Parts: sequence; C-alpha cells; structure tokens
Amino acid sequence: MMFWTVRQEEVMRENCFRGAKAVQEALLRECGVRRSIRAIEMHASRLHMSLKVRAACPECGRIGVHLNRQSGMCARCTEFMHVEEERAFNELLQAEAEGTENGRLIEELRREYAALRQRNSRLCRKHGLLPKSKRAM
Repeated sequence: MMFWTVRQEEVMRENCFRGAKAVQEALLRECGVRRSIRAIEMHASRLHMSLKVRAACPECGRIGVHLNRQSGMCARCTEFMHVEEERAFNELLQAEAEGTENGRLIEELRREYAALRQRNSRLCRKHGLLPKSKRAM
C-alpha cells in the first residue's frame, strides 16, 4: 500500500476539475506515480474533492463558468473581446473618415481653392480680363 504525499494531493487539487483521468496523467507526469482511477476517486472522496469535469476559460482561467459557444470564453472575456473589437473598428473608421471628403485636409484645400477662385474672379472683373472659362489653355 502506497501512501499519498502532500505533493500528490496538491497535484490532485490543481487538476481535479479536469476529471479522474487527467489527475492520473498529472500524477504520473509531475510525481512519477501511477495511481488507478479507482484509487484517485476514493482518495478524492476522502478529501471531499469533486472530480466532476468543469469548463475553464482559456483566456482568464476561471473554472466552472459557462463558456460562450462562439468565442469559447467566459462571458467576461467575451465582452472584453467585443469592446476591443469595437475600439479597433472605431479607430479604423476614424482613420478612413480623415481621408474622405469630410477630412480636415480636404476641407482646407477646398477653402484655399475657393479663395483663389474668388480672388482671380475679382481681378478679372477689376481689370477687364478674360475669365478662366473663356481662355484657351
């Protein structure tokens, strides 16, 4: 009969939410001890430890939470992901808006163009010159 060490019980507590088979593999990997599934179940019962397989969020590591089917993460991490996606999309839209007709640079160019047209028109009227539309360029 082999006694359970403190380290083996720690490994068991760390991996109990994955089930008895995962605990068996972890014990073999970390402690070098092969325990039967039945022995693991009995010892877990003595320690009042559940071996029920529970989901863990891959992002934050919370155990026993409901995982979103599409994202595979808990509700909290899914909402953080949605917020980050919207922030990135907002930045993209703002960058695109600056390059469109409503962009600051285009507005300044239009203002300068209108001012030059008005100045040229006044010069043509004042000095009796032909406007741009009547000249052959």
